[in-house]
Amino acid sequence: MDELIYRQLQKSKFYHPEVTEVIHEINQLEGMIAGAIKVVEKGFDMVWDKMMFNFHFHHLHDGYEAMERLIDEKNLKIRLIVEAIPENIEQVNSITNYEIRHLDDIKSNFGILDGRAYVVSIFNQGSSKPQQAFFSNSRTFIDKQQALFDRLWEIAVPLDLRNKELKLREYSNMSKTLNKIDEIRNTLYTLMETCKKELIVFSSMDILENLTCTAAFWQRFTETTNRKVLIKILTDRSISKLQNEGNRLNKTQTNFIQIEYSDKLGYINECAIISDAKVLLKIINNDYDCIDRFTASLTYDPDQILIQEILFEKHWNEVENLALLNQRV
Repeated sequence: MDELIYRQLQKSKFYHPEVTEVIHEINQLEGMIAGAIKVVEKGFDMVWDKMMFNFHFHHLHDGYEAMERLIDEKNLKIRLIVEAIPENIEQVNSITNYEIRHLDDIKSNFGILDGRAYVVSIFNQGSSKPQQAFFSNSRTFIDKQQALFDRLWEIAVPLDLRNKELKLREYSNMSKTLNKIDEIRNTLYTLMETCKKELIVFSSMDILENLTCTAAFWQRFTETTNRKVLIKILTDRSISKLQNEGNRLNKTQTNFIQIEYSDKLGYINECAIISDAKVLLKIINNDYDCIDRFTASLTYDPDQILIQEILFEKHWNEVENLALLNQRV
């Protein structure tokens, strides 16, 4: 970037002149980063890939501390999208004053300052610091990139839910068995909170009544349908409260809740709950054990999940066909 243009940008707080250009000079690049922190008025929207995340933690401590002070002083809003994985989750959680959300497999980075300046840090292979940067303060261009960030933000997972997802995976990898009803309920609540598209429940009435007898369940049940998650529930007996609540919510949620039951399913002593075809919570009713009546396991094994989906679909289709036959009689 021409030195005169660079100085004009710094002096104008990146408002003018209008520039879209690649910055090759390291001094200019470092000056851009420091200058942005000094002139920020509203906040930053940022997407970090792994290289940008590592650069932040290994080389930008002073800048981070300065930003932390400014958040309260200027009432800044900083939104960050990052790939939160087991290897970096402690570092991600240590960023306390940013609004953070997770996306899988982020392959690039960019930042938007106050909706008026845009930058992408360019790393050479194997480099821990960026060697170049793409900068623009073009109003038309930034508006398009801001719209892109906003769409990414909408589909990204809030950090508190991502922490719960990782905890579920940790339990699964450890083959942990859950045998306390409160622990099982909390795991179910996490599945409901993190579910994005479809929640499938195939259960005995006895287990489901135990899972749904708390106010916490009904709160999460409503929140899940408010997110337009499709809920399909199949039981061996009718549960009036569940059916009534489903009918009530369907009046405002356009039939996102489908509940079927049949006493022709035979005796069921377990419950299978599948979230987004990715995770399976399986609960067994131990009639013989009065202390630990229910035990549960959690798995991400695609083969086990597929088997449960097929079994659910088999029984679901049978129940629907029986209902059609009864209507014709």
